[in-house]
Parts: sequence; structure tokens; C-alpha cells
Amino acid sequence: MKKTGHFSSFLSGAAAALTLSLCLTTALAAAGKVSYNFANVSLDGGTVIAAEADITAANGQKIPGSILYTDETGGKTNYLPLRKISELLKVEVNYDSASKTVYLGKMPAPQPAPAQEEVIDLSIPKEVPKNPRRGDVDLIKSRGGTILPDDDVNSYRGNEKMYRDKNGSTRYEYLVGNDGALPELDKKAKEIYLVNGDFPRNKKGETYGTMLLADYVGYAPDLEVEQEGYVRFAEKQAAGDALDNLGLSKEECPHEYTYPVYDKEGEFLREAKGTCRGHFEGKSREYIEQAMIENRLW
Repeated sequence: MKKTGHFSSFLSGAAAALTLSLCLTTALAAAGKVSYNFANVSLDGGTVIAAEADITAANGQKIPGSILYTDETGGKTNYLPLRKISELLKVEVNYDSASKTVYLGKMPAPQPAPAQEEVIDLSIPKEVPKNPRRGDVDLIKSRGGTILPDDDVNSYRGNEKMYRDKNGSTRYEYLVGNDGALPELDKKAKEIYLVNGDFPRNKKGETYGTMLLADYVGYAPDLEVEQEGYVRFAEKQAAGDALDNLGLSKEECPHEYTYPVYDKEGEFLREAKGTCRGHFEGKSREYIEQAMIENRLW
């Protein structure tokens, strides 16, 4: 069997046949320009596809052995099933539905998925600072903090040395116990909420106070002061997230959720209400920015 000479053009036509059979056959048939099983097909002198006869596809269904397309000028073109051609000429054929590509011969090796773009924190220096600003290491450790390695650039933000507090949050070393770094408002809060520079503890051993002083003390309090009571931040956050994660429309959303408020001993006082994080369709930029501030979305 000779495959040279007309082989490339033959396969090119075969690829076109598949495209037409997938995309155009139904429309053309409705216009009366398509005929099925019109021609005999012979290979090396032997009939391999008979006129007036269907062939059997791989899934067992009967399909036309050939398609005759007549164009507007009366020109005629025959199309044959590509799978049948591949079997007769022993040329592998595959179809990639994702890229809508017919492959004659070997398929290309799968390409590795593109690596996710790395998010670079520009505040992390490229090299370890020579004279970083540090803090009271002993005080940080006494309050459950973990000192980060000195030789790792990820331990710094700009020229500031960082540490990890007992709750896993990353904070600046130099702020812990540093009265000189406290704003005036926080100095007043310190007089109200702290005992010997630390959050006081209730009978259950829980700390309570204001989040304004978390960097100064070295960790966030268990009970955060709010509206004549205290809240457990994790509980409030979870209640808000539960509403926002429902993905409700503006019409379906209840717009409010509740969370518990406690006294400083951690005993339940009442339920407080929070609001959803907003539905911003048609709202001004100023409205959205204010909503983000109120709901801690910055």
C-alpha cells in the first residue's frame, strides 16, 4: 500500500471532514446540500467503505460511511470519517475536547500547569538589615511570644524585627512594652485596661481588655471590650462569616447576625447584633469605603 505523494493532502482533507461533521452537517442537511453514503471507497484495489451502507462506530452506533457536500455552484466534495481513515492508514488519531484539536499521529506531551504567581510582600527586605530595630526579647517570651530567626529575611518588615505572639499573629518586637511608641489615646487606654503593663485575668484565667493595646502587651486579649461588655473575637468573626459565606442576594439576605456578649468574667450577658458586609450594587465609592471600615474589610 502506497502512502507517499497524496498522503499529506489526504490527511488534511480528513481533518476537514471531522470539522464539518461536528459543526456543519446538521445545518447543511437542512438546506439540502448534504448526501450520505454516496460513494464507494477503495484502498489498494479493495473496497473498504461501500456506497449505500453505514459503518459501525467505536461505540456501536451506525454512522454514514461517507458524506457528499454540494456547494452553491454545484461543486461536490466527499468527506470520510476520520476514525475510519486512521484505522485504514494505521495513523493514530485523537481529539482533545479542551482545545478542540484533532491530533494525527502522536499527541504532544501534556504541559505542566503554569506555576501560580508568587505574591511578594514588598515590606520584606531583600537581605537581613544590618541594624534592625528590635524589642524586649525577655518580655516577649514571658508573654508567650516566639522569637523569629535573626538570619531570615522573613523575620523582618523593612528595618523592623518581628516575632510571633502566642496566638500565632506576627507582630513588631519594638512595640511590646514600649511606652514611647504609644499614641496618646492608647496611653489613656493603658491606664484603664492594663495591670502592670499586661491584660488582667478573670476567675477563669482569661485575659480581657482592648485590642488597641495588643501590640503593646504582645498579644490580643481573650475577651475584647465592646459596647458595655466583652466579646470573643473568634466567635463574632465566625458569626459574621457564616452569614457572608451564604452568598445570598440583597433580597434574600437577613442583613443581621447575632453573637454573644460577656462580662469580664466570661459570663454571658446578652446577644448583640452585627450586620452583613453590605450589598454594593449601585452604591457610591464613599459608601463602599465606609462600609469596609465599619465591617473591618480593609
